[in-house]
Amino acid sequence: MESCGARFRVQRREGLGGEQKQEQEQQHSGEGNTEPPRAPDLVQWTQHMEAVKRQLLEQAQGQLVELLDQAMWEAVQSYPSQDRPPSSSPSASINKTRKPPLGKQKVFIIRKSLLDELMEVQHFRTIYHMFAAGLCVFIISTLAIDFIDEGRLVLEFDLLIFSFGQLPLALVRLLMKSYSFLRETLPGTLRVRGGEGRWTPSFSSYLYFLFCPTLIYRETYPRTSSIRWNYVAKNFAQALCCVLYACFILGRLCVPVFANMSQEPFSTRALVLSILHATLPGIFMLLLIFFAFLHCWLNAFAEMLRFGDRMFYRDWWNSTSFSNYYRTWNVVVHDWLYSYVYQDGLWLVGGRARGAAMMGVFLISAVVHEYIFCFVLGFFYPVMLMLFLVFGVLLNFTMNDRHTGPSWNVLMWTMLFLGQGIQVSLYCQEWYARRHCPLPQVREHSPHHILIKRTEQPASVFSS
Repeated sequence: MESCGARFRVQRREGLGGEQKQEQEQQHSGEGNTEPPRAPDLVQWTQHMEAVKRQLLEQAQGQLVELLDQAMWEAVQSYPSQDRPPSSSPSASINKTRKPPLGKQKVFIIRKSLLDELMEVQHFRTIYHMFAAGLCVFIISTLAIDFIDEGRLVLEFDLLIFSFGQLPLALVRLLMKSYSFLRETLPGTLRVRGGEGRWTPSFSSYLYFLFCPTLIYRETYPRTSSIRWNYVAKNFAQALCCVLYACFILGRLCVPVFANMSQEPFSTRALVLSILHATLPGIFMLLLIFFAFLHCWLNAFAEMLRFGDRMFYRDWWNSTSFSNYYRTWNVVVHDWLYSYVYQDGLWLVGGRARGAAMMGVFLISAVVHEYIFCFVLGFFYPVMLMLFLVFGVLLNFTMNDRHTGPSWNVLMWTMLFLGQGIQVSLYCQEWYARRHCPLPQVREHSPHHILIKRTEQPASVFSS
């Protein structure tokens, strides 16, 4: 890029120097002429400026094309060699073990996370400082309330200990990584057996893939040159602070409200008010999960493993449609769903029925999210399943990419606020309903106990 800019400046100086020489020659020739100087011809001057403008535009266009070619060449070089189309024999192009290219493929390049770039702006760092100040206020409030009520300073972390005990959630990540490994390596292994090539995945690449922050397997990834251990420690500390932040929000904004709902009879008014009250802590939880996991946690592991591609998310907060929000909120999971559910679904139906392939993406995403909530809470209550399959599908097709403008971004955020309020309110009510109205005739950890909803009898639960 620097060499291209230097050539552009030299050519511009040469052009300007030639114009100055022409003007000097005209002046010298005019000295020998006894006629009085005439006013410059406006038409000739306009034509001359148009010619200069065309020359500058052509030079700029040439430099831009050269830069784009260089960027495309670098992207192709970073593309893994085992995923490039084979050129050994014509029969390889029609091999049935190879998926036809129905859509774009994931290409890994070295790039920073979007929030890291925004943190370089002082105005954006002020927003980060405001959230940090909010955490300090929650800590002071908790200490003050505990000192007034109990006469001592104490911070309870029972909820934190309970949340970190959900180790079965790691099975979701391992299952998705294992499927990606088989999906990317099995066609090459089958071609090796057919005598069309010699390629097998290495154990070191598979071991690296198990820990690197991506769900798409490649034999090699773009790597950074060094490890910034201060950056790693900073991201882990921020992730821990986000977890503490979430505990304080639940303890101060959710527990007092929903724990006391059992003292009042159940009514539609109480349900609506609880949903509206839970919108603020719900959106706080959404932002904390995004920042703690998608930014801090993944960037920390990416830095330790020198993983170059840090685009774990895009600017989802600027979305004017839910279809764009789903694509940009979690790029890591979106790439897996797009590559192995959407594209494979289109391949199975011959490139048709894109709506059915999209519905398959929503179905798998809803089932996995509900599986996670079932393990975290210890019971099956399909709020997330219904929100994904019903409201998520409707909003994806109604609020699509054709809608632009600030008003649609406001509407998107309004729907996010209400959706988070519904989730927090209903899950908290179900949690306290099971605590206040247990099932003595059924074993606590039996499948029947997990699948039964206790909110079918709200009057007896919340009046006790």
